[in-house]
Amino acid sequence: MAIDRHYIFDKVNFFLKKENKFFTSSELHMTIGVDSFRRIGEELNYPKTNYSSIIASGEYQISTPSDFIKIDQNHELTVELSSTIYTLEPKTSKLIGRQNILDPTNAIPQNYYMETESLIGLYPPGNTSMIVVIPYVKYATALSSDTDTNELTENCYMAAVYWTVGECMLKDNDERFATYMQLYDREILRLKSKYGEMFEEDKDLMPDDRYL
Repeated sequence: MAIDRHYIFDKVNFFLKKENKFFTSSELHMTIGVDSFRRIGEELNYPKTNYSSIIASGEYQISTPSDFIKIDQNHELTVELSSTIYTLEPKTSKLIGRQNILDPTNAIPQNYYMETESLIGLYPPGNTSMIVVIPYVKYATALSSDTDTNELTENCYMAAVYWTVGECMLKDNDERFATYMQLYDREILRLKSKYGEMFEEDKDLMPDDRYL
């Protein structure tokens, strides 16, 4: 049996016993189909994909895709420049030096860094046009109808149930929300233990004090 949005919705209502006062049915569907799986994806570093972009000579900043969460540190970010593929190492913009970034000399890129949450920088910029391949953790596909599934529904549906129920109870000032958040946390730990090779724990390279 496919685990789809309708199946998860029924499970959520079973735990809520239709007592939830805060969310309408459509809001509950949104919480299940988008919010819960975004939270789970961030916790599990999954699903993952690659993004390819062509940038011109001298350019060194790339906008991230709309479904970007963070760079997948378990796979290499590469550039193809003059038919040669180079692997880039992560480096903080502080270590590169702000003046070097603002006034770069064209060469072969060696490093990448997070300029903002939605902008990746290469240093130094390439001396010709190049193809950049960025491995990243992405948001799971949103569930917009009852029969929709995504990359996480089959294995992670109970995490979505617990998180959604806990969120509903939190909005309703129901003290039971803490119990469901604990169940959610335990389910995330179980998933990491069972599917650890799939999810692959990695370092978060989102911009913060270490990476700016």
